[in-house]
Amino acid sequence: NLDLIERLVNAKGYQFINDKNLLKAIELFRLNVTAFPKSANAYDSLGEAYMEVGDKVLAIKNYEMSLKLNPNNQNAKEIIQKLKN
Repeated sequence: NLDLIERLVNAKGYQFINDKNLLKAIELFRLNVTAFPKSANAYDSLGEAYMEVGDKVLAIKNYEMSLKLNPNNQNAKEIIQKLKN
């Protein structure tokens, strides 16, 4: 099941974030968006990882892609606004 694979990769990426291994998290989340380019959640997670390392430009880019794929993503809307201020 592809949805399960996406969720498992995403969960592992968040484990890396929690362990402060942010580059590994970004690597996994980038893999996820490559494998699942229509997943708003994958882009949202990648945006979060970029935000954690302080890369506002890439964080905004990925949150905007997440929002494009899921216009109801209130989290993405709020974080984009916060990052642009």
